[in-house]
Amino acid sequence: MSTILREKGIETIHDQVVSEAAQRWARAFQCKVTIKTNADHSPWADPGQQSDIAGWSFSPCGHNMQWMAEVETEDSLLDPETHRKWKRTAVCGIPLYLLIPRGNRAQAEKLAASVDLRFSSIYEYGFVNGVVQIL
Repeated sequence: MSTILREKGIETIHDQVVSEAAQRWARAFQCKVTIKTNADHSPWADPGQQSDIAGWSFSPCGHNMQWMAEVETEDSLLDPETHRKWKRTAVCGIPLYLLIPRGNRAQAEKLAASVDLRFSSIYEYGFVNGVVQIL
């Protein structure tokens, strides 16, 4: 399943992938999903929570975080600050997913290991005729 995105504020590759993954995973996980795009200047929740996509649900005690995901582009994958951000984003006991450009899995795994982090899963994305394909 894929969607051509023409949403207001969705202009970068990063934001296209964030939006597409959020739409798909909201249906798959049957939870509320909040995104943080490059156009956003503040995180959706607590200032320490900086993930690009967060899946959550309501509970009697407040919001219950179910999972988080980070989306990287080829440029951001090379940025040393990105790897430190992954470590800051990770929360014990909450699955953390990574979406990267196709063909960068080995590099992403090596970078994650360098900051002693394991992702729950790493997905690769690409574009076919302008449509995001997530593998």
